[in-house]
Amino acid sequence: MANTNFKDSAYFDSNELIEILCGLISKNSENPLKTEEAAAFYIKEILLSNGIETELSWAEKGRPNVLARLKGNQPGPTLLYNGHLDVVPAGSGWSVDPFAGLIRDGKVFGRGAADMKSGVAAMIYTAIILKRMGTPFAGELILFFNVDEERENIGMLHFLKGNITADYTIIGEPTELEICIAHKGVARYRLHTKGTSQHAAKVKGADNAIHKMAEIISNLAKLDKKISEKEDPLLGNGSLTITEIKGGTAPNMVPEKCIIEIDRRVLPGDTKESVKNEIRQALGANSKLKMEYELEEYLFLPASSIPKDHVLVENLAKVCEKVNKEEAKIKVFEATCEAPFFSVHKGIPTVIFGPGSLKQAHVIDEYVEVNELKQAAFAYGELALELLKSN
Repeated sequence: MANTNFKDSAYFDSNELIEILCGLISKNSENPLKTEEAAAFYIKEILLSNGIETELSWAEKGRPNVLARLKGNQPGPTLLYNGHLDVVPAGSGWSVDPFAGLIRDGKVFGRGAADMKSGVAAMIYTAIILKRMGTPFAGELILFFNVDEERENIGMLHFLKGNITADYTIIGEPTELEICIAHKGVARYRLHTKGTSQHAAKVKGADNAIHKMAEIISNLAKLDKKISEKEDPLLGNGSLTITEIKGGTAPNMVPEKCIIEIDRRVLPGDTKESVKNEIRQALGANSKLKMEYELEEYLFLPASSIPKDHVLVENLAKVCEKVNKEEAKIKVFEATCEAPFFSVHKGIPTVIFGPGSLKQAHVIDEYVEVNELKQAAFAYGELALELLKSN
């Protein structure tokens, strides 16, 4: 372990960390509001005021990624901490203001408190404390916070166009401070069928878009059964789920269009081409469906994984045991996140580890435990000193 102890640093002030999180929650970055600018500028101002080099890079208008760099006192490896700036819509029914960052009963409430502004705040504060400590490490710590994770990942697609790389990546999604070494990938499709609008009283030979879709759904159900038979020893089985259906315009009209949303969970070895081809083959099994549908693919994230005995996992486990005073838990992440952009596309060993629970993600009265927020910052700081050791 480095000769400097992050956890016991005199610079660490829990109230300052909480204040950063509450300020971040107050910057409404709901997606599809389609602007994370307020959150990005807030982070940039905090980091610059603490002497940390920070810049914004726009994925599109109103949607900037944040990139900050903190160099150590000698050459060495690079550790990248990542999180997303956007949150799902708050919706109604809250007992508190979802953008106030209310502190009550040892918890911070607000939209994004768990998913995942607490992870982002802890990473920001880690960099600040390391800067105040005189950057007692080798190499470089990068903070990279992206936009649009909750929808179509335009922030990460913009990231792939650049030359940012690292030796290790930690993604601060909510894992209850358990170490997640893998997650399934996801592909999403929008499938359209078209018919001919006419009065429902004249139905002989009607060109009905919903009837066409019914046949497609039947074929996709058979495909799902086939997909579920394939199983990965770590991640379990893949799946194909129809999650939305829309069609028709009035109760007395033959529908001219019908649309379904398809969620396809993918395993290691599944590719963008193979997954799309299996859907096309399933639909082509019924010759009547040829040329009567349109398949639109708008998201593909491959599965991500890292060996349990990788140096990143082992060092994080050691840090967790030091910080939490108990054996580290290693598991699979039940949702998807930015991991494949780093692990698959960039070849960077990646682990998912952060404060908060997935059970709190996207719910009314979302919160994070203050203690978990602090423990996350301790762990991020100690991990940086462990992986980026200076002589």
